[in-house]
Amino acid sequence: MRVIIIGCGNIGLKRIDAISKIRSIEIVCLIEKNPNQQAYLKDKYKYEVYDDYKQFLVDDSIDAFIICTPTHPAISIIEDALKADKNVLCEKPLGENASQTQAITDIANKRKVVLQVGFNIRYDAGLQKAKSLIEDQRIGKPYYLKCTYVNGSVLTNENGVGALLDMGIHNIYLAKLFMGDIKPITSAIQRYEYPIKDKDDNGFALIQSRDMVGSIHFSLVRWKNDFKLEVTGSEGSVVVESLTKWGNQTTTLYERKYPSGSPKEKKYTYKGDDTWEKELHEFYNRVTARDLSDNNEALEAMQIAESIRNISIT
Repeated sequence: MRVIIIGCGNIGLKRIDAISKIRSIEIVCLIEKNPNQQAYLKDKYKYEVYDDYKQFLVDDSIDAFIICTPTHPAISIIEDALKADKNVLCEKPLGENASQTQAITDIANKRKVVLQVGFNIRYDAGLQKAKSLIEDQRIGKPYYLKCTYVNGSVLTNENGVGALLDMGIHNIYLAKLFMGDIKPITSAIQRYEYPIKDKDDNGFALIQSRDMVGSIHFSLVRWKNDFKLEVTGSEGSVVVESLTKWGNQTTTLYERKYPSGSPKEKKYTYKGDDTWEKELHEFYNRVTARDLSDNNEALEAMQIAESIRNISIT
């Protein structure tokens, strides 16, 4: 699969380095507008570097555009790529509201090309282990989920979409992964320091699925990065603490003791972030199989996020 990478900042560099480990994906060139970053790319990599992607829209040898720019400039690039029948892997969120996401998703489905939005932490080893433990019924019937994903980047965040769409969208994806189809019950969203007036920087939401309830917390005003996911069921709990991109991660299985008492614990420890490669392998597999089944995933997440915003009590 031949690809170009558009936007070679922090995320773009992660994509480049991940692809270097995957023989089935070939980088044709890099697209970057910043002159200083262009110089860095030319010094570090062997790829040609351009400042405009449009000439590659008509290049039939290009299978996919990997778009790593912030949300606002990405919208028109994604639309151009899809209309040119290019498969697209882009960053979250897909657009700034559900109507934008719907329009982009409709183009992908009409053109019958793959649309995948980056959500690499779903491939995190500790989260995958938690999912397998639950599927193996090690915690019995799942009752509830709690998920916190927060950092302190309120003054340095460059995506310009607020905490709900930048951090909370991850919580939504994870809630869907562990709970199935979900809907928000209530929420409380705040803006304390975010420099864009109509964007939030902290929030909580209560959600439910057919058999479970859950709570999520997303924030840009928590001064130490933190991630924790818990799913508790009739026979125990599984708790994931931290992410492999931050170093060591633990997944702990707590086995219920009857009639009560301290549960038996089993810990699994992980380190080393291979989520970027795993995500790109899935994208490659979807493109080669022409698998459009997950094209609506970002739209469903955005619709839930919009509902969370609309029902906020603050």
